[in-house]
Amino acid sequence: MRYGLLVVFMNVLFYSIVSLAAPEWKDTPGYFAGQISCTLIPLVITWRDPPGWIDEVLLSILKYGVLIAGIVFFAWGVGYKLELWGQHNPDVVFIGVLEWIMPNLALATGVLMAAWGYLKYIRR
Repeated sequence: MRYGLLVVFMNVLFYSIVSLAAPEWKDTPGYFAGQISCTLIPLVITWRDPPGWIDEVLLSILKYGVLIAGIVFFAWGVGYKLELWGQHNPDVVFIGVLEWIMPNLALATGVLMAAWGYLKYIRR
């Protein structure tokens, strides 16, 4: 529970400082990196704390989220390969590199994520 409170406190503090001191910095990569840092620093601070019930909920979402994301990536890659969705033109002679590599990358990533999620969390 302490982790969640620290994340909220640090992100509100970071947002307030950016809003007052450098409003032109909003929605830049540095701003988002600062938000990620404000989320990871409390993780280091509360590394050895016993987990509370909110932490257990977040961990279970993480456990099944990896497995579900892998299955979704795999399903998108298969659907794209089978031309179930996407803009396909049969008269085109040349296709771009991304149109060829993205479905294959989604298939490989989906299988790896689903297998890792299954082996790491489900099959204990």
